[in-house]
Parts: sequence; C-alpha cells; structure tokens
Amino acid sequence: MASHPTVQGLSRCLTAPAKPTFAWRLAAEATDAAQNGYRINVMDSRGSTVWDSGQVPSGQQHHIPYTGQDLAPDSDYTWTVQLTDAKGATGAASPPASFSTGLGAAGEGWAGHWIHRAPGGRAPMQLMEGFLRIGGTPHAPWPVKAEGPVTVKARFRLRLGTAGILLRSDGAGNGLLLELEPHGAALLRPAPAWEIGAAAAPCTVPVAETQGFEAAAASRAGTVPTDGWQDLTVTDDGDAIVVVIDGKQVLEALVPRHNGHGTGMAFHQGPRSQAEYRSLTVHAAGSTVLEADFSLPDALDAWHTSTPHRQPDEWTLAKTTVELPGRVVRARLYAAAGHHARFSINGMPCLETTSFGYPGEQFYDAADVTDALQDTDSATIEALAHWYGPGQGRAAGRPGLLAQLSVEYDDGTRDLFGTGPGWLLAEGPYRQAGYRNDEGDPIEHHDAASWPAPEGWSPAQSLGQHPVPDFPVLHPNYAMVARNQVSAVVIRTAEDGTPVADFGRVLPGRPVVEFGSGVHGRTIMMRAGYALLEDGRVDHGKTASQNTDMTFPYTQTGGPQRYEAAVHLGFRYLEFPGLSLAELGEVAAVVVHAEHPDEATFSSSDPVLDHVFALLKDSALYGVQEQFVDTPTREKGQFLADAANISYATMALFGERHFTAKALREFAASAGRYWASPEERGRYNAVYPNGDGKRDIPDFSLMMPEWVEEYHRHSSDDALVEELLPCLVDSADYVLRHIPVDGPTAGLVTNLGGGSGPYLHGIVDWPAPGRFGYDMDCAARTTVNAQAWSVLDVVSRLCATAGRERDSARFAAAAAALGDRFNDALRVDGVMVDGLHADGRPSLNASQHATSFPLSLGITPPEHAAKDAERLAGMGMRQGPMTVHRLFRALLAEGRVDAVLDLLTDATQPGWARQLEAGASFTWEAWDLVEGTDYSQSHAWSASVVREIFEYLLGVRITAPGAAAVVIQPPVCRLERAEGAIPTERGPVRVSWRRTPDGTELDYSAPAGVKVDVILPRDGKQ
Repeated sequence: MASHPTVQGLSRCLTAPAKPTFAWRLAAEATDAAQNGYRINVMDSRGSTVWDSGQVPSGQQHHIPYTGQDLAPDSDYTWTVQLTDAKGATGAASPPASFSTGLGAAGEGWAGHWIHRAPGGRAPMQLMEGFLRIGGTPHAPWPVKAEGPVTVKARFRLRLGTAGILLRSDGAGNGLLLELEPHGAALLRPAPAWEIGAAAAPCTVPVAETQGFEAAAASRAGTVPTDGWQDLTVTDDGDAIVVVIDGKQVLEALVPRHNGHGTGMAFHQGPRSQAEYRSLTVHAAGSTVLEADFSLPDALDAWHTSTPHRQPDEWTLAKTTVELPGRVVRARLYAAAGHHARFSINGMPCLETTSFGYPGEQFYDAADVTDALQDTDSATIEALAHWYGPGQGRAAGRPGLLAQLSVEYDDGTRDLFGTGPGWLLAEGPYRQAGYRNDEGDPIEHHDAASWPAPEGWSPAQSLGQHPVPDFPVLHPNYAMVARNQVSAVVIRTAEDGTPVADFGRVLPGRPVVEFGSGVHGRTIMMRAGYALLEDGRVDHGKTASQNTDMTFPYTQTGGPQRYEAAVHLGFRYLEFPGLSLAELGEVAAVVVHAEHPDEATFSSSDPVLDHVFALLKDSALYGVQEQFVDTPTREKGQFLADAANISYATMALFGERHFTAKALREFAASAGRYWASPEERGRYNAVYPNGDGKRDIPDFSLMMPEWVEEYHRHSSDDALVEELLPCLVDSADYVLRHIPVDGPTAGLVTNLGGGSGPYLHGIVDWPAPGRFGYDMDCAARTTVNAQAWSVLDVVSRLCATAGRERDSARFAAAAAALGDRFNDALRVDGVMVDGLHADGRPSLNASQHATSFPLSLGITPPEHAAKDAERLAGMGMRQGPMTVHRLFRALLAEGRVDAVLDLLTDATQPGWARQLEAGASFTWEAWDLVEGTDYSQSHAWSASVVREIFEYLLGVRITAPGAAAVVIQPPVCRLERAEGAIPTERGPVRVSWRRTPDGTELDYSAPAGVKVDVILPRDGKQ
C-alpha cells in the first residue's frame, strides 16, 4: 500500500494547479517490495470521481502527472492510489488524502484588485544622534528661496554612494545637481528626472567635474561611523559656482543663471544612497536665510518632512470588514504583494506572503482560515504591506497588495471578498531611516507613536483586477518559510550598564522585545551584532558587522508594549543603549528559515567531526529564508554559486526540493531576461532576482548544469530537467563559443566571456584569499576549463535522458576533445598548473584548485589520479569555502578519507574546526576574518560538503534518480563508528556501522522498493 501521499510535493497542498502532480512512498515493511503499477483516483468534494488514471504499468512513485480535465480553482479534492506489486497482485487503495486547488496563474478565479496607496508620506530624512540622515530621494527641499549671490555651508559625511545637493531648483528634475564623492571629488550636472524604484538616477551631461570623478570610489559605509565629517562651501554668484571641501577648491564652473533655473535648494540622494549632515547654513543677498543645527531636536520644525514622491521604504496598512451571512464551513485566504505582506483576520495572524521577482515571476500564498471565522458574523481583514525598493535579492517591481477571501457556508453558498477600492489604506507607522548598507536593505524604524489617526485612512487606489501589467502572472509558492520564536539565552549588562541579550548562537531573526513601561516618543536604538567588545557592548565595527548598520530603531508609545521587527537580520547579540535591565521583559527573536520536510542525522566516534557536522547543518538551515541567500545580514540576494552550494546541503540534509526547483527556474529566467542575444546565450545572472540588473560571473554560470543534474539525482523530476534543458544546451554552446580553433590556446576555453572588474572571465574562488595565490593572469584557466568540460559532459547526459541523442553525441564528443587537450596542455612535468597565458606559456603556479577541479570531475587520467590525490592531501586546506567541495570530491575519488577527516577536524589549518575554536556558530564566507573587510560571519556555502560526509563517512550514496538505488559502503578510515539517517525521495535510509575485532559491523534499513548494494571493507580495503 502507498503511504506519505503528496500533491506538488506537499502533504497539505492548498494551491495545487489545474493539473497537479502526485507522489507517494511504499508502505510495505519488506525492503524487497516492489511497485510495478499504480492506479490513481481523484474525487471532488461530493465524492464524485473526476479522474481515473486507469492501471499504469510503472515503478515511478513521484512527479506523476494528472492528465484529466482541468480541476476547478479554489476547490477541495481527495485522491487515492492503488498499487500493483511485482507479482501482479493489486493491493487495497490508500486512505483518501486531501488537497485543494489554488487560483490560476494567469488570473483564473481571482476577483481581487491590486491596490496601493498614493506615493508620498514621511520624507527620507531623519534626525539621528546629532545629525540629519538623508536617504534616496529626487528632491527634499530646504525651507529657503535664495535670490542673488548665495553661499551654502554644510558639515557632512558620505555613507552610501554620493551626496547630492540641488541648486537653482524648484522641484525634482529641475536645476543643477552637485554630487560629492569621497576624497574631494565633485561633479555638477543638470538635475535628472527620476523616481524611487529606479536602479540609478539617469545620467546627464556634466557641466563641470573634478578630474577623475568617475574613477573615484563611491562610499560603501554601512556600519555606524565615528568620523569622516567634511566641511563644504558652495558659492553661486549667478554666473559661476565654486565648490570648496575642507578648505580646498575642488570645482569651479561658469553657469550663468537663466529663466529655467529656480531659486530653491534641496537634498538629492540617488537610489540606495545616503548622506548625513551636522549643520547647514545658507547666506543670500548679504543675510542668513537658513541656519540649521541638526544636533537640536527641533532642527526640522520649519522643514517639509513629508514628500510627494514614492518613499524608498514604503510601509502601508490595509483593512476592511466584511459581513458573513451564514455559518462558515470552509475559508481560504489567497494573497500576494510587492514585496511582502502580513495578514490577520479578526486579530489572529494568519498569513505572510513574499514576492521579490520580476513581473511574470511573482508568487502568491494561501492559508486555511476556517477556524478564524467560527462563531462570528463578520471578518476584519488587516494587512501590513512592505515594499523595500530594489536591492540584492529583490527586483524593484512596484508597491501592490492583492488578497482574496473565499468563504463557503453550511448551505453550500459562497462569497468572494477581494481587495479593491473599498479597502482603506494608510501609511504604516515606520520612519524612513536610510539603508543598512549599499545592498539596498532599508533600516526598519518602527514608530509606535505615529499610528495613523482615523483621518489618516483613505480608500485604496486600484491598478485593476488581477492580472495587471505590473503583476501579469502569479505562481503558487511551494517554498514555505518557517517562523519560530526563541528566547534569548541570557541578558547581561555591559560595563556601562547597557543590557545585552545573548541568543547563544547566530540566528536569522526578527527581534521581539517586551517593554514594561514605555515613554511616549522615546527612540531606542537597539543594535544587533555578531560579537562583543571587551566592555561587553556590541561590536559595530566594519568587520564585526559585515559593514552593515544593524540597528533596530524603535520609537515607543506610553505604557507596556511589545516590539516585533518585521524584517530579519542574522545576529547573535542585541543591545539596548539608554535602558536599564529593569525596563525589559522578555527578549526573543522570530527565527526565519526555510521549512523543510525532513531532517538528517549523523554522529561518529570523533566529537570534533560531530561538532563540525552540527555547524554545517545549522548553517544550511539558516542559509535559506524566502530564497537561498548570500548571508541573512549583508546581502540577502540569491547568488548562483551560494544557492547551488547551499542546495547541495539542503537536498541531502532536509529532503528539500522546492527552494532548489524555484531557484533553478529563476536563474533560467535570468537567462531569458538578460542573456538572450546569440553572443551571450548560455550565461546566467550571478544574483537573481536583483535590483541592479544584468550582471554575471562566468564561473557561476558554469555551475548551472551540474546543479540541475544533482537536483535530478535526488528528485527524479524529469519534467523540470526537460523545462530547463534549452538553457543548459545554451550553456554548452556558450562554452564551445570560447574555444579557439587555432592560436596559442587552441582547443581550450579562453577568456570565457562575462563578468567585469574583479569578476572578468571568472573569479576561481571567493573571497580573494580563498584562491591561495591562483594565477589569475591565465587566459585559459584550468578551473574554468574543468568546469567547461563538466558542462559538456553533464549536458550530454541530460540530453540523452530527454531523448535528444544528436545533441548528446555532439556534446559528448566536444567533452572528449576538451578533455584530451586539457590533459595534454595543462599538466607540466606531471603537475597540473593554473592555466596557459595568452601567448601559450604555462603558468608557473600549480595551485590546489588546478589539481582538485579535474580530479573531482573525472577528467584526470587514471595514471595520474593517485599521485594527484597524494599531492592534494599533502597541501592541506588551500581552497576557499566556495570550492572546498571540489577538494573533498577529488580526495574521496581516490579513497583519501582520512585526508578529508583532517580537513574537517584539524583546527591548526583553515577550516571549520578553526572557526569553531574562534566561537563560530554559523559558517563564514572566508576561512578567516580579516580585519577591515566585510566578510560574512553567516555564510552557508561551505555546508555543501555535508553531501560528502553522508556519502563517504556515513557511507550512503544515491546511485539512481529519486533514490531508486543506493550504495551503502562504510569507509576505510580512522573513525571507529558512525551512524545516521538521510532523507531520500522514497524515505529515510538509516545506517549504523562500527569497527569490531572481527571487522566492520553494519546495520541498515532502506525504504521499500529501493535497490541496495552493500560494499564492506576487508583487510583494510573495500
């Protein structure tokens, strides 16, 4: 009989499409049980059969497609499956399992409108601790009109991007823009017209600029700076504008005033930029017309502190109340947002939805809210919507909210209540507090004292009933997010009395704080962090904070209150400057991570190895929120290399499939969006979705086919492979386009197209210290050629699986030719070198990467493999966390299990054991933290090696797609025992082995229907 039924890979699916897929496991206890056929029946809510598959002769248990007539949207169904065994006997049908369909991707079943509020609200200017912060805005006017000669004096510092001041301006896009960069660089140009949501302010022709302005590095400060203040003087006599910074004239321009110029002045900050000012003075026509000291609390009393422009960080409250004329027996809430929304019904939180994608690549979520509508004759639906603006991991999109409540009563009638003009909206109680860093992540400042008054609510504006151009398609979201509250382990006080909460480890969390008695209007600058200073305060220096402002400003209202952040950061500590311990109640965090269906286990005779495994496992868990992330603190974007590496871990550890499938589709979409031209086809965005547009890293693009094949190995999802195959074929052709037929590097991939700046032609490893001296001057790099061979080899196999035999043969032949040339040209005196220079000279450097990449992929000829593995083992750890799985696979290919154990457990060399000794509870971006860098302390990409731990230390390898077959092979190594369980598509495989005086003792269990081959060691050999 079948067990564990799923629809769309979910045991409780609320958003099945019109043609869903089904899966199950075999419930038989005997491991030699087999399935030779199945029959599926799908019934509607009345019990009528809507589809009978008939008897299907197949052993397939997953991704079984529904082939009947389209199922109705927003409807409930049940299904059963009846299995036939290897002897032809048909068993009983499985107990009925339920699922619900969602709403159509192109609008079928949707009645709601996309709603939003009019642009405007609190301006992105905020008084901080002694200064004014200005965030992204095309025009923040000063309270002054200046006729005649004008002199402006300001004390300022740059935080992100450039500082901007509009001169002779009466509004956005009018007048002259003065932009300031670090080290006294300045540019004067006509003010550009733009709006928030743009990736950058448009270029205009410069009037004058400091020599080298374009080459000057823009500010990237994200941490809380302690200095960097500069004194600015600008004089404008109507004919010439002169700019002086710290007493040095940096720019002079002849710009006669004309009728198109205005008399006003304003701040201007481009997208994802900000500057800070301590003081500002304007003299005009012999008198002082503006004098502002921004250290004073009333410094903005005469200023316009609201804006008609879209806010860079838009928060919107939405609400409506609907009448329920009968007893509710079924209710579903469907919702989508650009970018995020949290819903409650009658005060009960019920649903969060997030969609960071481009138009056509967005998602919706659903919740069963039947319980929330019991014993009531009305439903008040409330939402807090948040549009972040563009950034890493987020397309800009536009603010929008869509919801639909579907209600069924006991008499069989239904009501649909959708968002529309009847909803009321108001600006949410959040200030515009600037950016955490240059990745576009806004600082969240919740102002509990500014909850909108009744007159602050107004009818919603509508973009139209779904679908609309900005939201043309909504896909059901199957990549679920878990949100669990945990309390701080302990709250201590620093030397100065500041309370500091310690969560015991780094977590991706939203702080939650109970205050016993608030002071109306008081702002508390809570600050999160990874490390403490010697005095017990949170270290907010550049390295300790990943160059990120990790504050959570909160303005209190009076009385007892509960604060809960809406956006997460990775952190361990949370401090409360200006408060006493007595003012705090519970301090907690809502931990945000991907929700997974299962969890692997592993333990061994080596306690250090067990601690490393726990570190890798936790890091993989916390390295995924709404998507795979670079880090939950600095860059929340989904980078292709990070995503692939973390995916290797999550698929093996947690049986995860949905986040990987979603990411693969998104990167394939990036190819269509940005890399569709014939000369660029086969490339993928390095990070996607994202706010800074077209951007690739060649090594990352080459990872895509191998990642798809690994997903298929775990999932047996033929349909997704077929969907992605055109992109993968393009990847293979991308490689072939960069193999010259003649010249010094003929036959090798040379200067692989893509990347720019430090990413040009690829990065080998990252951060740079992880290259350990790799020769980056090579035109034909060994690492790139090894990856290119893998692309051809993998795509050849996937084409064969899909029945594309001609393409399969073409790429197999190309892989063979590249492999021959690779081994002939890149091995010098028996050692692999880093590549060939443009003139054909071999590199004089022989890095660990140059040997590990080909050996791990199977390119190395057998006669060199053992010696190459010996060389790798003797080098220790000479690769970075990004590529360490290549090193492991190379060593393990030649049976060097103890060498891998050394890399995992030796704290005297770079690696995880040394990070644990340094107090790490989350893997790092680099093996070591280098002071002055912003290397992440919450970077999960080295968790990729859990796959090798399971395969070669526990000894379980999946050898057929969907775990239809596995090999169990206890290793020959210094471990005395190991035990664990790994989730597979067909169920968990459990293994326990130990050394005894008589040899190796093995206990194992595998799911019914899985073919198991066991290989045991004898006399120290396999």
